[in-house]
Amino acid sequence: MKTLAEAWELIDYLNEQAHSDAWESWEAADEMEESDDEGSGETAEQLREEASDEQARYFRDSYEMLDEEDQAAIKHWLKEDESFKDQFATWFGYDYFEDEFE
Repeated sequence: MKTLAEAWELIDYLNEQAHSDAWESWEAADEMEESDDEGSGETAEQLREEASDEQARYFRDSYEMLDEEDQAAIKHWLKEDESFKDQFATWFGYDYFEDEFE
């Protein structure tokens, strides 16, 4: 089984990949904030929320693609380490986390 440090590395990697996959959405939010153009009806904050949701979807998809051993290690550390659990839930999406793990 993976150590806690190895599990942290794994979920950090998943989040970095998810962020990269959602990069265009994050850029759109930054561009809207810089231009201060709210004529489209969307605010930069709304776009950030959408980018965050998109990133969480990519994170969940990547988690689902992990092998059973990696998923088992993550599930183990979710039960054993509150900080790990809090961060994972943030990246996974709280609503989905509660449905999947609690």
